[in-house]
Amino acid sequence: MKTLFLILIGGLLVSCGSSQNIEVTEAQRKALDEIVTQKKYEIISDWASPLTTTSVNAVANSGLLPPGSTVNNISLIGNGNHFRMDGDSVDVYLPYFGERRLSARYSTDAGIKLKGAYDNYKVEYNEKKQLYLIKFNVDDIQESYRIIIRLYANLKSDISVNSNYRTTINYRGNVSKLSEKSTATVTTQ
Repeated sequence: MKTLFLILIGGLLVSCGSSQNIEVTEAQRKALDEIVTQKKYEIISDWASPLTTTSVNAVANSGLLPPGSTVNNISLIGNGNHFRMDGDSVDVYLPYFGERRLSARYSTDAGIKLKGAYDNYKVEYNEKKQLYLIKFNVDDIQESYRIIIRLYANLKSDISVNSNYRTTINYRGNVSKLSEKSTATVTTQ
C-alpha cells in the first residue's frame, strides 16, 4: 500500500513538473526577439492581481468587482488598458486596484498613467524558461515607478508595477508588435 502511494505521488509530481514546458513556435520566438530588440511592443492586459489587503477585501465583499473576478484576480476584459514601449519612451494606462501607502496629492484618476522617457533599462533572457525579463524606472510628477516585465515566448506577458506611494500590482496579458495605429493619440475614458 505504501509503495502504491509513493508511485502515485511520484507520478503526480512528474506530471506537474512537465506542465511548465511552454509550446512555442519558431515564428513566435523570432517575433518576440524582434520586438524586444527594437523596443516596439504593446501589451494588453486581461487580468490584474493586486496585493490582498483589508481594503481590497472590503471592495471584493461589497460586490463591486467585475463578474468572474476574485479579490486577487480581477478581470480587465472589456476594460481599456495598454502598455506601449516605443523606443526610449513608454505610454501606459493601467487601471489600479489597491491602496495608497503614503500620503500624496490625490487626483480624480486612480489608474496608472505614464507617458515619457524611462531610465535604468535592463534586459535579460532566460533560455530555460524562454522569457525576457525587462526592468526599468519611470518617474512622473508625483510618483516613481519600478516596472518589471516578463515576456514569454508564447507572447504572454506579466507586468509588475511597484510605486513609492501605492501597493504593488501585477498584470497578465498578451504582447504584440507595436503598430503605427497604436502610437496615435490615446484617449481614455
